[in-house]
Amino acid sequence: MYEKINERIPNFDLHPVFVVEGTQSWKGYQQISRVIDSEIQKYDSKCVLVIDSYYHINHKEIRQFLIDNIHPQLVICTDDLKASDTVLHDRLDKFITEDRINGVFAVGKIDEYFDKQKLKTAQEVINSTQGLIVIYGIGATLVTKGNILVYNNITIQRIKDGYFSTLTNWGMNNPDEDPLTKEKIFNFVESKYFDSHKRHIFDDMDFVIDGDNKDNPVMTTGDDFRKALNYFASHPFKLEPFFNRGVWGGHWCKDVLNGGLDKENTAWGMTGWMNFQNTLAKLGENEFRIIGRDIVQYKAVEFLGNQNFFWFGYNCPVGCDFLDTWGGGNLSLQVHPDIGYAQEVFNFPFGHYESYYFLDTSEKSSVYLGTKDGVKKEELVKAFKEAQKTGEFDDEQWINRFPMKKHDHIYIPSGTIHASGKDTLVLEINPIGFQTFKLWDWGRIDADGKPRPINIDHGEKVIQEKYQTKFVKEHLISKKAEVDRGTGWRKEHSGTMEYELLKVDRYWFNKPVFFETKDHVKLHVLVEGEEAIIVSPNNEFEPIEIHYAEAVFIPASVGQYVIKPKDKSDEELAVLECYMDMGNAYQ
Repeated sequence: MYEKINERIPNFDLHPVFVVEGTQSWKGYQQISRVIDSEIQKYDSKCVLVIDSYYHINHKEIRQFLIDNIHPQLVICTDDLKASDTVLHDRLDKFITEDRINGVFAVGKIDEYFDKQKLKTAQEVINSTQGLIVIYGIGATLVTKGNILVYNNITIQRIKDGYFSTLTNWGMNNPDEDPLTKEKIFNFVESKYFDSHKRHIFDDMDFVIDGDNKDNPVMTTGDDFRKALNYFASHPFKLEPFFNRGVWGGHWCKDVLNGGLDKENTAWGMTGWMNFQNTLAKLGENEFRIIGRDIVQYKAVEFLGNQNFFWFGYNCPVGCDFLDTWGGGNLSLQVHPDIGYAQEVFNFPFGHYESYYFLDTSEKSSVYLGTKDGVKKEELVKAFKEAQKTGEFDDEQWINRFPMKKHDHIYIPSGTIHASGKDTLVLEINPIGFQTFKLWDWGRIDADGKPRPINIDHGEKVIQEKYQTKFVKEHLISKKAEVDRGTGWRKEHSGTMEYELLKVDRYWFNKPVFFETKDHVKLHVLVEGEEAIIVSPNNEFEPIEIHYAEAVFIPASVGQYVIKPKDKSDEELAVLECYMDMGNAYQ
């Protein structure tokens, strides 16, 4: 596609919005205050308003422009109910650890953050007070669910962006902490507690606030919020993409997609991760962010399907993103842990394996994958460690490097050393995974003036010596085998290995192709051609366009659907079908 850059107008949807009919919303503190005050007036001598929050980004504004406007007799902030710093560290440090970027996934509930006596005292004060009482902050419903429950929702990316300024982790006075360490605390501790807490109060929410814009929030009713969650669990949709810079980042996403124009580069383009992104719903007259995790947590079976929920719980087992090195540099040589190591060391229930789909390539495109035949792990680890002292590593001696062409696809099992080369656009297609252990980063310094974290101590424990040249060529590089065809279409298996559970197939087509979810959530990416359209054969959902490089989720509950060219030209298009299939023992 890059060679056509001067012949086309980018049509990648940077702001996909989905209308949820029969809903309403209010924008700005003035409107929100008026609606909440109207609810308060339904109560006579006493009303308890609870504003529970996912995060504390906008608490100052909520206090000043919402709570103070309704003139309560008593205000309680959950910040004042937390356990002491000493107790918090006693409870949480075993999960946070001293590592800059890796912790241990926390076990427990949000009440780990609170002092039980302070909670009890707050409840006693509420019981003995008349008039309007407001309890607000993270975990506010631990005190009481009150008469009116408002939930203040914040997106994952908004939180992580805040760490690069002065946003602290909750309960920790760390405004100047390394942003990567703040993000680690959120990933390993806070989000585990806060997501679980939210999941148990979805049906109790009377109102929900989209609080990302702390100066101009949007509020909807709890019923309409749940209606939106139901919509996205039963209709095809796109997530709102975002782009982040990186030390190796390129400019393909800017040039071809018109994305990330405000960034120094577009190393990462997040397009298909339910765990990190959000959708955009039109509720009434306003756009409202619906967090991807909330869809999965509220309607897990409808979105994921029964088998996926059985195996993966409240996790979407398939996702994708861009790795953009066009005009940039190589990724670090890295490795991911297997399930045994992930469970034992990080309390993470899944291993980390992934695949690289080469969406666009240049003459220089390549991938580093596995070690050379005969390489011994002990000698290789020694060379990685020595490179940290000398600043030099002879990758040609140790690591395979293969040239890559457009639509090539490689599989990367846990324990395989790998990296994408420069001047390439990789569509990374992964199941659930988290840990990445960098082994060699070409001696680079990141934007914060520090070397990026190198994790040889972890990496040496998970490197698999068996993934060497012969094995890689035979098993890890896709043969693109054709497995089926029909009128105007043909199907290739784009995956590579006999024991991978993530299915990736590619359909080349210039006529309609029939699909069925078969009770599995599916992810489609258009990898060739400008645009296609996804329709329901029974008119059960509105048609949705899919443009070049876009990702569309098809919830398991959708059932049957058709993907077809949008116009009647004979141009051959290609779309990927990605899903997790654990198989059926009775077939």
